[in-house]
Amino acid sequence: MNINPWRSTSVRAALNGSSFIDQKRMHIHTEQEAHDFLESYGFDLEDAMDVLELESLRKEAIELIQQELLLENEVIPDVLIQEQDIRKYLISASGHGERALAPWSAAILRVIHTLSHSHSYLNDIYHNPIREQIFNRFSQHITRNDNGCFLGDIKLNEIEFREAKSRRSAALKLLHKAENVSADIFDWIGIRFITEHRADVLDVLAYLRMNHVITYANLKPSRSRNNLIDLEWIDTCLKQGMSTDEIRHEMESIHLPQKSIPAKQAEKNPFSGVSYQSVQITCRHRIKIRQENGFNMSFFFPFEIQLMDRKSFLDTREGLASHGEYKKRQKQAIRERVFPFLTHHKS
Repeated sequence: MNINPWRSTSVRAALNGSSFIDQKRMHIHTEQEAHDFLESYGFDLEDAMDVLELESLRKEAIELIQQELLLENEVIPDVLIQEQDIRKYLISASGHGERALAPWSAAILRVIHTLSHSHSYLNDIYHNPIREQIFNRFSQHITRNDNGCFLGDIKLNEIEFREAKSRRSAALKLLHKAENVSADIFDWIGIRFITEHRADVLDVLAYLRMNHVITYANLKPSRSRNNLIDLEWIDTCLKQGMSTDEIRHEMESIHLPQKSIPAKQAEKNPFSGVSYQSVQITCRHRIKIRQENGFNMSFFFPFEIQLMDRKSFLDTREGLASHGEYKKRQKQAIRERVFPFLTHHKS
């Protein structure tokens, strides 16, 4: 197969930074070309284990589409549900064969591709010790008694240690990310602090630093998001000579920040409601796993910390900021990306 470098969608995707799953058409014409594509991708059709993995991904992709993305009366053509040869999907998505099957083949391939990236090797293999080492750094500073939950002497409304993210959840997240790879998932592990008052969020952040629970040297700056604490307003108050107690009291009645930290520093989540107020930071922790030979294997693993006051947390349970509304916006965007032939036809 000869590729015209002036018109090739692959070459253009490399040059303009677009995702593979956003290409309108593949250019695979024969089973041999499909075989070569899969081999380059990393799947050897001569390897029985690779063939089994591809079939598992195909079934998982169809199941995800049926259970998460399709609306009533939308169905995947049965011939594609029954077809187990991924090469046929590649050829069909390239426009060869029955025309009506091409967009559906492409949609299934988009989800297969995403699922194949929806895991973290280190998280899969060392999930329990990773969670234990990260969570233990926090839990030793948490106490609960008749007076409530505390981080040191800071009164908390609650602290939540997030359950493990499933591969399907990871895939849905990746399906709206431009890069579409699991390296961009930073919240396999997550911790949420819910404070009584907004100013307490600053106390929590200071406590984590002062007690070396985390090191701010290991934060990922582009993942820091803040639309809860108005730093410019605080600086103005300090310059005016207000005491911290006065600022704390005033903070409870002022409006939330009109803008978050600069977009060039933060990766914006397009599906979070405008009323979703929080501070989110992503940190890395150095994990050590003792090997059978007695040596440690070490690596940095990311985790997300989310902080919000009680009022902001309650706001996430209703209206545009609720988790349910977030999921609706996310799935609509995924549908538009995976099924452009369905969503464009209905618009």
